[in-house]
Order: sequence, then C-alpha cells, then structure tokens
Amino acid sequence: MVSTASSQHYQALVDIGSNGIRFSISDLSPPTARITPTIYQDRCGISLYDAQNATGTKAPIPSGVIEEVLAVLLQFKRTCQDFEVPDSNIRLVATEATRNAINREDLLGQIEERTGWKVKLLTKEEEGRLGAMGIASSIGHVKGICMDMGGGSVQMTWVVKKLNGDVDMSPVGSVSFPYGAAALMSMLSEVSVQKEAFLQDEIASKFQRGLETIQIPSSLRDEASQNHGYTLYLSGGGFRGRGYILMSTEDIQPYPIPIINCYSVRASRFFSNLEESPASALAFRVSSRRASQVPAVQLVIKALAQAGIPISKVTFTQGGVREGLLYSGLAPSIRAQSPLVASTLPYAPRSAASLTTLLRDAVPDLVESELLTSTINLLYFHGSLPKDIRAAAALRSTTTGVLAGAHGLSHRDRSMLALILCERWGADLSEADAGLYDSLPKLAGHLTWWTKYVGRVAEGIANLFPAGVVRDDEPTVVVESGVSSIKDIQHCWLKITVLRQDLLGKVEVWAKDLRKLGKKKHWGKQESGMKVDVDVRI
Repeated sequence: MVSTASSQHYQALVDIGSNGIRFSISDLSPPTARITPTIYQDRCGISLYDAQNATGTKAPIPSGVIEEVLAVLLQFKRTCQDFEVPDSNIRLVATEATRNAINREDLLGQIEERTGWKVKLLTKEEEGRLGAMGIASSIGHVKGICMDMGGGSVQMTWVVKKLNGDVDMSPVGSVSFPYGAAALMSMLSEVSVQKEAFLQDEIASKFQRGLETIQIPSSLRDEASQNHGYTLYLSGGGFRGRGYILMSTEDIQPYPIPIINCYSVRASRFFSNLEESPASALAFRVSSRRASQVPAVQLVIKALAQAGIPISKVTFTQGGVREGLLYSGLAPSIRAQSPLVASTLPYAPRSAASLTTLLRDAVPDLVESELLTSTINLLYFHGSLPKDIRAAAALRSTTTGVLAGAHGLSHRDRSMLALILCERWGADLSEADAGLYDSLPKLAGHLTWWTKYVGRVAEGIANLFPAGVVRDDEPTVVVESGVSSIKDIQHCWLKITVLRQDLLGKVEVWAKDLRKLGKKKHWGKQESGMKVDVDVRI
C-alpha cells in the first residue's frame, strides 16, 4: 500500500503527442523534488498524426483510434488509483496532432465523458514554453538556443536559467514550424529528390526568420560570439535518436554513460555524416519507427546547418512537455538546487554538514563544491554490501545504480562521482568492471587524478567517523590543504592536526595512503597528478 502522506506529492501527467501518448507519475516530495523522481512511466504508440494522414489526405481521427485512446486512458486511471494519486494532481495535455484534428472536440468530449478528465489543449506558444522549461529542468546550467522536435512540429526558443532558479526565455514563447518527424516524412514521401532540396531551402529560411522572431538578447548574442557559437539544446524523440546514433559511434566504446540526457557533442560532429540509411540508425534505444524517421531528422539538421546559425556545442536532453509542466510548478528556490546534491540528499549521514566541511578543508579549490557534498551524502551508502562488491556497486551507482534515474546530472558529474565513490571503497574491481573503470576517466578528463584523491580522503574520513556522526563537544581533527609549486613540480599539501589521541593511528595510515597516491606511478594513464605532502601533527 502506498503511503498516503507520500502520495499527496504525486503528480500524474498524460502527454497526448503526435507520435504517441506518454503516461507518468512523479513524486515531488522534498527533498528530491528538484530531480522530479518518476515512480511510474509508460508509453502507448498510438500515433494521432498517422491516424489522420494514413490515406495521404487529412481525415478525422477514426472512431476505432479514439476507442484505443480511451482504453489506455482508463487503464492509466486505474493505475493512478492504485498509486493513490489525488484527483487534483492528475493533468492531461495535448499538442500538435490533437490541436489540428478535424474532430478534436469529439475526441476531447469523449475523453471527458468516459474518464472524467479534461484535456488541456496547448497552444503552439505554450507547447514551446513548456518544452523549454523541460530542457531547463534537464541540466544544471542552461544558456542557449532550444529546439524540440515532436511528431508534428519543431519548436525553437532561447533559454537562460539563472542561479536563483528563475528561467528567462523568449518574450514570444517560441516559434513553431510544421516539420515534426512524422509530418516531414509525409512530405518527403510526396516529393522528388530535386524538390527535397527546395524543401530544405524552405526550412532553412524559416529557421533564419525564426531566430529573429525569438528575439535573442544582446548579452546572449555577445557570449555566443566570444564562444564561437551558441549552445544548442535539443529535445524530442527525433533529435534524441540522432544523439543515440552519435553516442554509438563515440571514440569511447562502449560509451560508459547509457543515458541520453546531458550528452554533448561538438557542433562539427553533430552536423557531419548525415547520409546514413534508416537501417544503419538502429542504435541502442532507437526504435524501428524512430529509425524510419531518420531522413526527416537529417533534413531538419541539414536545414539548420544551412541556416547559418552559429552553434559551438549541441547538448541532448530528456526534458519535454512533461518535465516542463513539473518543473514550472516548482518554487524558484527548488529549481535553483543542484541536481547532484538534491539526488543524493536522502542518503546523507547524520553529521553530513560537519563531514562535508572536513572534506572541503582537505581538498584544494579545484573540485566543485556540489561534487564534494554529494560524495559525503553517499559516503556510507554501499557499506551494507559484501566487501567484495562495494567498489563495483559504487562505480555503477550513477549509471545503473542509485542515481541512474536522477534527472539533470551531467555525464561529467556522473563519471567523476562514480570514480570517487569507487576509490572510497578501495577501487578493488573484478575484470567484469575494469572496462567501465577505464572508460569513465575519459569523461572526467584532467580531473581524473583528483577523483582518486577525493576518494582516498573520503575513505579516511569514513574510517575516522564510521557511523557518520561528528560530536560537537568532542574535537577530533583539523585539516588544511592547498597547492604549491616546488622546483616546477605541483604539490598538494595537507596538514592534519589530531586532537583526539586514539585517532592518531588511523590518521597515520590515512596519511601514508595519500602520500602513495602522489607518486607518479599512481597518476594513471593520463599521467596527470600531483605530489602529495601530508603533515600529521598532534
């Protein structure tokens, strides 16, 4: 039985799109509301766009299709009852295919009569605005152009997410183009190769005018000029399919983070190799239907390149209308939270604040504060497991473990936290896990050695405070750290003052381990690290 107290925070959403109908129930309970945990989700592949255009001429949605829609909605209503979702927390929205349906009033009327639910028919502007908010929910920091590709349309706007949680976007909301994956495939089936080139010209021209319409502020334009282009954030199944294809051809194979959200590529790579056949696009998580729409996605990307919009980086996101609806309802203070911290907060030890301060004091200002806070929050999480698998479970915690479903974590943060937690448990791995351990540093980059250092420091802290409890009335240790250069060699120095005599033995073992890490042979394949000088005082 679901807890009544918890279910009061459940939000159920139905997104009636052009390519399918999506159902979800999310838990917006504190303290994890920022990452909108999903406790149930499903998708029904009823394409209302195909239902209206099956004969090549637009027709009303057939009664049989309406019955199918009603059947899946009634199934979801029972699911909401099983999860005890309050009636007031259930929302239904519909987009392009429903908006343009000849018999939309009949469809919406039958839904209300049979289910008791009213459907909110989103305008083009509302759909674009919610899609942009969904993108903002998907990433910690957002600043650039957003595009969302559905079955019937493509939306374009700009978004800047502020540190206080406010989200700025185009005053017009968004610009909508009738070039969704399903709609464009229908157009392509009726044109010759020569006319396809004219269609590409038309789309490129509309993209250029759309960029003017959304009124990008001068500050964002200036920043794009300095950075050789805008960051382009993409959402929608068609674009995500392109992302999975690129992920499957990365230099790092297998790519260690099997999550499309926050996956980024350089613009040059995004716009290259756009001639693959639909069959070759059957990568991981790309359905046969999505693969069949590859020509439409390719045409939109070619037109985007032709439009000449300066783009430096492309980031794929999982956010859409569903995520946008949930994120819009959160207070700015919650939206401002770090997804990494929010996702780990439920597992924080009792003295998390004191332990985090100790870790920060022991790590020079080269590692982000949010990463250190999250390390402490998960410091003891894998302690109940058998010793032989603790490091392996920690290594996979951000991809298939406890943080796998956390919304908004960057691939770099996932890789760094996984490496830190693995090191915290000694990094003792079997051959089955060695491949992942070797590939994650390629995402962590030059900070790979620091993940080892933070992990070793965290292990030492856990050994000093095995229950995660720091007693305010009982001084234990004081730590200082920094980085200095001695004879052109970078040194990380650490001063540990022991205030409780019985801890001296553990601290000396800790210091010895950290000094060992500073030896060049332990710097790893990247040969990027530092000497570690540890001074233990009483």
